Amino acid sequence: MKTSFITPVLAIFGLFMLNSCDKDLFDVKETFTFEHEFVVYENDDSFLEFASVNLSQKETIIGDYGSKIKKIEILEVKYHLKAHQGSEEQKLISFNLIASNPDGADEKNIVDLQNVVLHDLLFNPTVLDVNTDGVEKLGNLIENQPHTFGVKLTGQVDETPADFTVVFSFRARMTANPLN
Repeated sequence: MKTSFITPVLAIFGLFMLNSCDKDLFDVKETFTFEHEFVVYENDDSFLEFASVNLSQKETIIGDYGSKIKKIEILEVKYHLKAHQGSEEQKLISFNLIASNPDGADEKNIVDLQNVVLHDLLFNPTVLDVNTDGVEKLGNLIENQPHTFGVKLTGQVDETPADFTVVFSFRARMTANPLN
């Protein structure tokens, strides 16, 4: 007799606890890495490259969680060269990586560098000091549908031509709630 009374009480108590639980209890946090590559070839000493990137097409985790994503945080940005055609002393006088809306509007600077020897970056991933506004802009664009952002690379070299391939690697953390 006592067992038949306790079971419904426990079931009701369990439902009450489940209903009153913080919805964050069901959050999923995953860290992932994505890359973007720029091929730079300019006979002039300055360059500008722009790309619109739909991350849900490149990263399955973004496509899988879609509208259930609550937050994207960019934890780290690295860069390296995978190709360089120039002297071992060729320098980037200035170098900027910029996040923007997919159409190029509302730009926020992610990285601003000066006097970097290109040859030193060849197959040498280097962690960058980033600007908070730029990585927050990038995270917000990835977080919200259609998970598309613009990324622009500008710079100037001390010797022409500017002929290299640079790879940016972004380590990010996604928070999503599959129940939303």
